[in-house]
Amino acid sequence: MFNKKDRLLGIDISSSGVKLVELSRSGKRYQIEAMAIEPLPEGAVEDGNPSDVDQIANALQRAIKASGTKLSKAAVAVPTSSVITRTIPMPVGYSEDEIEAAIEVEASQYIPFPLEEIYVDFSILGPSRASRDSQDVMIVASRRENVDLRQEVLQEAGLKAAVVDVEAYAIENMFSLLSSSLYFDNANTETAFERLNNIRTAIADIGLNTITLYIFQGTKVVFTREQPLGCDQLTRMIAEHYDLPKDRAELAKRTGELSEDYVPNILGPFRQSVADQINNGLQFFFSSSNYNSIDSLLLTGGGGIISDVDKVISQVLSVPCAVANPFESMGSVKKINRRSLSRDAPLFGVACGLALRSLD
Repeated sequence: MFNKKDRLLGIDISSSGVKLVELSRSGKRYQIEAMAIEPLPEGAVEDGNPSDVDQIANALQRAIKASGTKLSKAAVAVPTSSVITRTIPMPVGYSEDEIEAAIEVEASQYIPFPLEEIYVDFSILGPSRASRDSQDVMIVASRRENVDLRQEVLQEAGLKAAVVDVEAYAIENMFSLLSSSLYFDNANTETAFERLNNIRTAIADIGLNTITLYIFQGTKVVFTREQPLGCDQLTRMIAEHYDLPKDRAELAKRTGELSEDYVPNILGPFRQSVADQINNGLQFFFSSSNYNSIDSLLLTGGGGIISDVDKVISQVLSVPCAVANPFESMGSVKKINRRSLSRDAPLFGVACGLALRSLD
């Protein structure tokens, strides 16, 4: 039977809308129990953070109702760009309480905000390469408002925020599961692990206003960068070219009901711009690391479902590129529409990674 105890809803609050996922697990098999998307009005989320709590909470309530979920606890994430992470060495013998006390004393060296304005968490990574007597501890800090606003949204929608994560770690969680189906099927586990650890994969999350680039070495994020371009730019191009209100331009973009000049004059240049921005992010990674290549690229977010964008990116970058489906190896309950699931899957990267938090 699929485990249905102590599970969390994965809830992604982004500029374009609210995505909700409920998963269950039986052994190594995962199942989608519930999912929903609800759009948000322009301006409800600004710079990655909720600016209209009531609007977002109402959308979340609609998503809860549409999905049919009965869960009351959830995991949400703050944008990667809104957190500060530092890895510092600490004595091996330190307990978690001692680490927490040391962080409070030393935080001002690493975090440019007063302690009363931030939430700080940490994770022990393991032995430090710098010294045999040290262990590496990763500090993660976020402004309190980034966390509090998300908790307020969930509370107003009738949910409890059991986990507040970072989008990069949610994507990492999602990719860890996705990579197991990409590299472990019909393969010796030890050989597959060795192969995966030597592979660099990029994920480009193409959102409403930004492209967030994640570089993985194996299944660990080693680089993130935001690039200033997103799906809203395509909508604005359509609105301007065809002299349409923005809401009608958005609808036309989704239905594809546009004249023959759409592809050469609008979609083509936009896809090229996306490829160029991803390439700029990759070049920045190469210039700031010891690497000069990646092995493959996956697309998530709303931009991932734009017609043939993966093919254009693959041609421009000369790298295999595909649209990610975080649910690829999962089953689903009967109420889940498999056609809609296949179409919308790239939108659920963060939400899926968050829902997996309680099933690891």
